[in-house]
Amino acid sequence: MKAHLFIIMAFLPCGLSLNMFHQVQEGHVGVYFRGGRLLDTVVGPGIHLHLPYITEMVDVNVRLQTDIIPNVPCGTKDGILSQFERVEVVNTLSQAQAHTVVKAYGVDYDRVWIHDKVHHEINQFCSNKTLREVYVDDFASLDELLKLALQKDLDVHVNGVSIMAVRMTKPTVPASIRGNYEAMEEQRTAALVAQRTHEVVEQELETERAKTVSAANRRAEEIHIQTETEAQQKRTQAETKAYEDKLAAESKRYAVEQEATANEALLTDAYLRLQETRVWEQNTKAYFGESIPRLMIDAVQPVDPASVRVTV
Repeated sequence: MKAHLFIIMAFLPCGLSLNMFHQVQEGHVGVYFRGGRLLDTVVGPGIHLHLPYITEMVDVNVRLQTDIIPNVPCGTKDGILSQFERVEVVNTLSQAQAHTVVKAYGVDYDRVWIHDKVHHEINQFCSNKTLREVYVDDFASLDELLKLALQKDLDVHVNGVSIMAVRMTKPTVPASIRGNYEAMEEQRTAALVAQRTHEVVEQELETERAKTVSAANRRAEEIHIQTETEAQQKRTQAETKAYEDKLAAESKRYAVEQEATANEALLTDAYLRLQETRVWEQNTKAYFGESIPRLMIDAVQPVDPASVRVTV
C-alpha cells in the first residue's frame, strides 16, 4: 500500500502531497475510515501516510483520561429535584481492544457507556432515596457505588474499558432546604464528636478498671502465697518439733533400757557381797586410847541387795 501511495504522491500537487502525512500522538492509536467503513489498520505513535479526502484517520486515546459529566439531575423519592454539578469518571481504554471497541461503539464509545450511563445510574439511585439520604447519609458511598455499576456493565458489553475512579460534587438543592440540611449536618458532626469523646472516656475508665482489678488480683495472689508460705512454715516447724520430741523420747527410753540392762548385768551375788563389805567398812568405827581396854567394833545391819543401785 505504501508503494502505491508513493507513486500517487509523485503525480499529485505539492500541497496535496503534504496532506497525506499525519501524526499520531503518544498515548494514542490511529484508526482509519474509508467511505465510512472502519479499516483493519491500527497504527501507533509516529508519522504515517494516508489518502486525503478518501481515507480519514482518527486518534483514539489509550492512556488514562477523565470524562466530565456536568449537571446530572437527581430527583429523590420525596419529590425534591437537585442536581450534581460535576461528575468525573477516570477511565482507560486497552490498546489491544481499541479497534474492537471503536468498531462496535464508535470513537465516542465513552458517550454511550460512561456519560449516558452516569445519568442512568444516578437517576436510579436518587429515585429510591430521600434527599437526606442522598445529601447526607449515603453520599459518602455514592462514588464507589457508581464506579461498581459502570464497571459491571462495561465488563459485560465493552471488554477493554476500565473505570479507575469516580469523583462527584455534593448535589445542589434549593436554598431553603439546603440550610436545614447544613444545620442537620452540623448537629450530626457534633453528635459524632460527642459520641467519640464518650467512647474515649469509656475506654479510659475501662482501662482504669482493668488496672484496678489487675492490681487487686495481684495483691490477693500475693496474700494467698504469703499465707500459704506461713502455713507451710508452721507445718514444717510443727513436724520438726514432733520429730525432735520423738527422737528425744526414743533416746531417753533407749538410755533407760541401757541403764536397766547394765544394772541387771551388775547385780550379781559377788557384786552384792562387795557392796555389803564396802558399806560395812564405811559404817564401822574403831576407838583407840588408854581408857579403852579393848577394841570396840560397832556392827551394822547387813545391807539389802535390792536397795543397792549401781550407776554406770
